Amino acid sequence: MYVQLVVPLLLLTPVSAFFNFFQNQHQEPVLGHEDKVLGSDCNKYVCSDTLACVDSPKECPCPMPALQLRCVLPNSDYVCISKPAGDFGEKYDGADNWKVDAKDDAVRDCGWVTRAWKGAI
Repeated sequence: MYVQLVVPLLLLTPVSAFFNFFQNQHQEPVLGHEDKVLGSDCNKYVCSDTLACVDSPKECPCPMPALQLRCVLPNSDYVCISKPAGDFGEKYDGADNWKVDAKDDAVRDCGWVTRAWKGAI
């Protein structure tokens, strides 16, 4: 009985390997991130994380604007952070995705990022 189960399984293994060998033969190559940046038609600045075409690096959007805030640091760089949980009374600027500083160290918003950058937290 044992031999009757093992022999068919051993015969199916090479057949399975043969058919998987040709599985991805006719697919187009997937472009890497660098290829997408270099192949962009943008004549300005291409944001590395979103591939958006903007005038300068400081105008790059966050990768997930519905979930993130774009906070500009004192040195003009920016970071994207998760939006704080809860309702803050419509203090978000939808166009630029800025958050008014809640001036509360328990609320992780752009004001908190600035205070942390300056070493105040």
